[in-house]
Amino acid sequence: MSNMSELKSRLHAVKQTRQITGAMSLLATSRLKKAMQNIDYNIDYLHKLRATMKDILSKAKDNDLKNRFIKLQGEGVNLYIAITSDKGLCGSYNSDIVDKTYEELKREGDYILLSIGSVGTEMFNNLGVTPDYSWSDILSHPSVSMSKSIAETTIELYRAHEIDEVYIVYTEYNKNGTLTPVCKRILPLLRRDFLDIDYDIKYDSFPIYEPSINEVFDKLVPSYLSSYMYDVFMQSIASENSARMTAMQSATDNADEMIDKLSAGINAERQLAITNEILEISAATDIKGV
Repeated sequence: MSNMSELKSRLHAVKQTRQITGAMSLLATSRLKKAMQNIDYNIDYLHKLRATMKDILSKAKDNDLKNRFIKLQGEGVNLYIAITSDKGLCGSYNSDIVDKTYEELKREGDYILLSIGSVGTEMFNNLGVTPDYSWSDILSHPSVSMSKSIAETTIELYRAHEIDEVYIVYTEYNKNGTLTPVCKRILPLLRRDFLDIDYDIKYDSFPIYEPSINEVFDKLVPSYLSSYMYDVFMQSIASENSARMTAMQSATDNADEMIDKLSAGINAERQLAITNEILEISAATDIKGV
């Protein structure tokens, strides 16, 4: 009976765990759909910004565009922005990003690390890498104002000549389910960064920018970085919830398998107990007959 009690206790615990993992899988699915909608909302605006910036950069030579944001200066260190989650239970999602960032950092003699996400910050500290800047609870409640704040911090460091290049490490969302961390340079802005964008307007003559092409570009860069950062947030949220959905579904499937095995074990124990009782009754009847 002690074995039966133990099996029943384990079965009850596994069923409770299965309810939790099933609910978390459904919640992750819901959050994934919402993040995908926000990606679609932001992508048109970001596309327009990139097309405008490509237009300006293509005219840079003739219009004498002189801007720090379009040149490799070689005056400071590189800034790396790593985006992880504030929660676990999403498989290898966070560790993949931290490992990718750590690989990049090992190539640098010196660097500045900005960590977004409490899980990633803790992992970096465990590796002996202390982030210079860290934010948490951003992806739990993402907003345009927060992406603007991080973009402004990045621009301030760049304008102060403290950093030379800016890289962002995150997981790009892919609808086919493949989640691969990427490291992309977001500053400086070079012409080759906009090869995938078509011109919105084809001019017969050179356009005139007011008050000047440099001032227009200076105003566009913060808007572009803020919008780009928000897009990265949404893709990170979609990737995180896709990974969590997969992990929780896998855990639910494993719980179902364990429930089947425990149920079979309980039935076997019950059948064994019944068989033993029958044998005992039969033996007692034989003894009385003698």
